[in-house]
Amino acid sequence: MKKPHTLAYTISIFLLACIHLHAQDQGIEPTGDIEIGTQAESQDSIPAAFRQKYGLRIGADLSKFIRTALDENYSGFQIVGDYRWNKDYYIAAELGNETRTSVENTFTAETSGSYIKAGFNYNAYENWYGMQNLIYVGMRAGFSSFKSNLGEYTIYTTNPYFDPDVRPGGLEYTGLNATWLELQIGVQAELFNNLYLGINVQLKRLITDKVPDGFDNLFIPGFNKVTTASRFGTGYGYTLTYLIPIYKK
Repeated sequence: MKKPHTLAYTISIFLLACIHLHAQDQGIEPTGDIEIGTQAESQDSIPAAFRQKYGLRIGADLSKFIRTALDENYSGFQIVGDYRWNKDYYIAAELGNETRTSVENTFTAETSGSYIKAGFNYNAYENWYGMQNLIYVGMRAGFSSFKSNLGEYTIYTTNPYFDPDVRPGGLEYTGLNATWLELQIGVQAELFNNLYLGINVQLKRLITDKVPDGFDNLFIPGFNKVTTASRFGTGYGYTLTYLIPIYKK
């Protein structure tokens, strides 16, 4: 019968041998001290599932196509895109074209033009491993170049004796432009691999706008409807985008 200290010694040798074999199997050289997450660990040693995709995401605003189909006084499209700069920040931009006919009691006017918005998004959502969804807050600077065509209009009079003085219109105002700042809040969720569906709301503040002589800007492409009472505007969007992965880290 073995003595107790001899049995303990044998068990200790067996456990040390098991630890040594496990370390060799994992490619770890045993040392006096065990360090976890040292700087010597290379990025290549991190499993692919733990690395996130960085690249260019590009697509379209579906709300523009829906509005074009449903509103006979509107047509437009918008291309959207962003590039992931680091873990939480994305460089973002939108490019589009819009045409809208404003029908008022005494006149009609058509505004058409193109616009560009550029800025950034900050993703405030902490994803689980393998997920790349966004709940973001973004800022944009917008610029629009457009023209307006004044159609048929009626001269206002308070005397009901005469018939309405209707003029044929046909006046064109070109070289118009506007700038604004925009706060955007939105969500983007990955439906399938690299395919994202998003929704956002926008609050805008008009900075400058070139007003035509003898008329006014009723609609600014990219900004939306303009009112004389306020220089603020609103907007919304439904986006469908595809991520083109460039690298992972």
